[in-house]
Amino acid sequence: MITVEQQQLYQRDGYFIVRNLVESSAIAEIKATILDFIDNPGELEQVLDPELVVRQGGGEHLSYRAKFRKLQRLGRYRPTVWNNYYAHPNVLSVIRSLLGGNLLVKYDSVFLKPAKTGGATPWHQDIGLWRDDHVEAANAWIAVDPASKENGCMQFLPASHHGGLIDHVLYEGGLHGELPRNLVVNLEGVVDIELQPGDVVFWHSYMWHYSPPNTSDQSRIGMGAVWASLEQTQTSKRVKEYFWVMKDGQPLPHPPEKLLVDEGTSVDAGY
Repeated sequence: MITVEQQQLYQRDGYFIVRNLVESSAIAEIKATILDFIDNPGELEQVLDPELVVRQGGGEHLSYRAKFRKLQRLGRYRPTVWNNYYAHPNVLSVIRSLLGGNLLVKYDSVFLKPAKTGGATPWHQDIGLWRDDHVEAANAWIAVDPASKENGCMQFLPASHHGGLIDHVLYEGGLHGELPRNLVVNLEGVVDIELQPGDVVFWHSYMWHYSPPNTSDQSRIGMGAVWASLEQTQTSKRVKEYFWVMKDGQPLPHPPEKLLVDEGTSVDAGY
């Protein structure tokens, strides 16, 4: 459960960090699974994000591992990834403090930032990219490798969540929708979110955040996630897949049980 200090940080600054939330043995299993999948995607090759780093200046000479920006939904297919992060009891104890005892995963992705070629992620708010208005959903990112200023760790603008939702802009050649660029020029008070493997940062959906390119010799891997309460899933504005990770306060390991929601009505549940 989160501490009073963490609750205060979340309310004041919009984020808090929990150090060593996931043990080193679990992190080692996660990393081994991710690297093995990149080398041997097999029938799940569609999980590999088509956003190659060649857009950021890399070339065809790059190794296979150095070409991909993220692996969408890998956790749903690999128990070592799902159980060691998305449904990890330590992680869920924090999420439960924020959302209650009936929890589902709304989004899961592995983020890759290869040495020298890992590109920037523009300033944005997570809620600005979603089609569902789940402002109070729980957002988090875990470090699988050390995340530092040198290798392009995330940057936050503390207390920016108090300003509410800003309309996002999809610029020509942009990675995805982003905050208007005139608003993020020469920002003051930006903090680097430096993490060691097993550290997890949690933040509010309105938080302004960014990730610079990785110009160092050190690649880094991290995993992002968004959890929602059962009540939040019922407000979905379109058909949406969710995956149970906790029911009535009990963690649910892999394989994840699916919940489909159509216009705010649960229409199917199964594996």
